[in-house]
Amino acid sequence: MLGRRRRCYPRATVAFAAWLLASALVDDGSAPSRDASGDGGIELRWIAPGECPKAADVRARLQLLLGDREPSAPFVRLDATVTRGDGTLTLEMRTETPSGTSSHTLSSPDCRALADGAALVAAVAADPLAVDRALAPADDAPPPLPPDEVTVTVAPGQPKPPRPRGRLRLARFALRADGVLEQGTTPRLGLGPIITVGLIGPRWRAELGTVVLAGRPHFTDDTETTGATFGRWGLRARGCGVPVVRIVEFPLCAGFEGGQITARPLGDTSGGGAQRRGFGLFSLGGGIGLSPRPFIAILAGVDGLVALTQPRFDVAGVALHQPSRVGVRATLGLELRVP
Repeated sequence: MLGRRRRCYPRATVAFAAWLLASALVDDGSAPSRDASGDGGIELRWIAPGECPKAADVRARLQLLLGDREPSAPFVRLDATVTRGDGTLTLEMRTETPSGTSSHTLSSPDCRALADGAALVAAVAADPLAVDRALAPADDAPPPLPPDEVTVTVAPGQPKPPRPRGRLRLARFALRADGVLEQGTTPRLGLGPIITVGLIGPRWRAELGTVVLAGRPHFTDDTETTGATFGRWGLRARGCGVPVVRIVEFPLCAGFEGGQITARPLGDTSGGGAQRRGFGLFSLGGGIGLSPRPFIAILAGVDGLVALTQPRFDVAGVALHQPSRVGVRATLGLELRVP
């Protein structure tokens, strides 16, 4: 007995071979062969080109298909001849069993397939039940392997990137120092600083500041015999609406300012004492600010001034100065913000 190596023939193929054999027996109508015997033997005659399987290979296939054939199974004789022609191989075979004789012709470019077909047809003719048992899966076949185990590891979520720091919605403190140029409140162009503290919201700001204009001499004539040094200080309170586009701010402000103008006599009138007059004004203006970082900003602005009082300054009966009704002020400053 050869080894239990099996070739896989689907049962549909076995059924087809049985049908083919039965059809051939009916069509042929031959009587049983005189040489047929009931000894259950298999007689094989195989003629084929050199590249085809040998007769021993075909017999081995028969033995595999009829491995557990009953001892009383009928005698089978197979005459098979393979010829080459027109680029293909043709198998002509004649199968003889106690039931009768059948002839078949098969064609294929693969000679091994023809040999397998011849073995299958002969085996089905001999004992189709044995062929069915031979092709049935073995009881001791190993169970199917479980599907590959897949280990799923949930990767930790990516940390959320820090949110870009926007402008704080709460009020912030600010401290700003401005340089100022002012015209209209003193006889000459006023120069000085403005120190401002304030609260800043998302779109608003409130400020309280101190304005100081340094004293500058002013004479009534070219001989500089009659004159005075004029300066002033004041406290300013104002509120602003602040539209913002990214890092650029556009403050629009209005406020009131009150303080004092001081005139100190010069020249022939230097013997007199300093004159101090109260002074008030209303301011309205706008500006632009640039805040490259949340804690710092540069601001520039222009305000129109409307004097609420116009005190008059005289020296020895000579009029020295009286503030104009309207004036103008320009500022440029650096602001620090916390938090």
